[in-house]
Amino acid sequence: MIRKLLTGILLLPLMLAVANMHAQQNVVVNMAMVDGLDITPDNILNFQVHSGLDRSSNALIKGTIVYRKSNLRISYSFQYRLQPGLNIIPKDQVRPQFTYSTPALKELFEQHRKLPQGIYEYCVGVQPDYNSGEGSKEVFNECVYHKSEDIFLINLIDPEDGAEIYEYNPMLSWTVNYPFAGELTYRLRVAEVREGQNNVGALSRNNPVYDEKNIMQMSQIYPVYAKPLQKFQPYAWTVDAYYKGILLGGAAPWRFTIIEDSLMVAIPTDQSYYDFSKQGGDTKILGIDTLKLKFQSYSEKDTLQLQLQDEDGKEIKYATKFYALKAGTNYMDLDFPGKAVLKHKKTYIMFVETDRKSVYKIPFTYINPLFLKK
Repeated sequence: MIRKLLTGILLLPLMLAVANMHAQQNVVVNMAMVDGLDITPDNILNFQVHSGLDRSSNALIKGTIVYRKSNLRISYSFQYRLQPGLNIIPKDQVRPQFTYSTPALKELFEQHRKLPQGIYEYCVGVQPDYNSGEGSKEVFNECVYHKSEDIFLINLIDPEDGAEIYEYNPMLSWTVNYPFAGELTYRLRVAEVREGQNNVGALSRNNPVYDEKNIMQMSQIYPVYAKPLQKFQPYAWTVDAYYKGILLGGAAPWRFTIIEDSLMVAIPTDQSYYDFSKQGGDTKILGIDTLKLKFQSYSEKDTLQLQLQDEDGKEIKYATKFYALKAGTNYMDLDFPGKAVLKHKKTYIMFVETDRKSVYKIPFTYINPLFLKK
């Protein structure tokens, strides 16, 4: 009897310690509300803490976002009074202290409310009885993983996916939907597509034939200093967007192939002036860099009103809307709105209206002079 009593007395501290540990093991962090979502300043505290303690406890809560294979990191901490049962963090009542691995990451997250592209781990740790000296100093953690990838915010435009083009130095253009697009730079990559490869595999496995970083504009002509593109060789290309050196996302890659263009050899670079007043509008002419037109005016003061449209009837912004004429034969060299606007070998229509309300329709094929063989 005495032996049992002594044994019970000796085991009592151990039993109390186990009971205390078991109670603290009931502190659980629930991150289901942010699992699968892009973390932003608005939802970073959208987690719950369930306390199995039978009393309130001053807790230290820490959160970290760490990117794989990168030094990018965001962390915060704050103290919070845990109550028994379910605790929902009131975002308007806590003031977390944030730290960032780089100033650019701080700007991106706090000002633009975005995270970089990549796989990151978001962990939240809760340490009950912080600074109280009571119980253990165990921290209860929960983590979620997420892949941030904004491929739908960067879209390639031209050449279109699967396009067959004739130029060996094509204009590559794209667009972005970021509200802070003016603060971004771009990386453009072009790679050969080998047999059995898709676009993604070609760009990830093959050495690029062209890789340009820190591009400021959203278009780039394939440069003469890059590896020359080959006829009938498929190429994959894509664009990545960066904010002060931090990768935001990349476009879904497209493919183009260069084919032989017999018209390139046949086009004379010296074009004659076209007298549109003597034609019925059914003759297509070529516009190489400029549209050369001829018109006979029988008035000392006459003005032509010009409007440029594509084949679908969509108006294209054109700087020269009015052209003043002189009496006699007028030779007009009409510049185009820009090589990034008009597409090589596409058909466009110039509408010309005189002061006497005569309207002429002039269909022509635009030829980019950069794509002509010398």
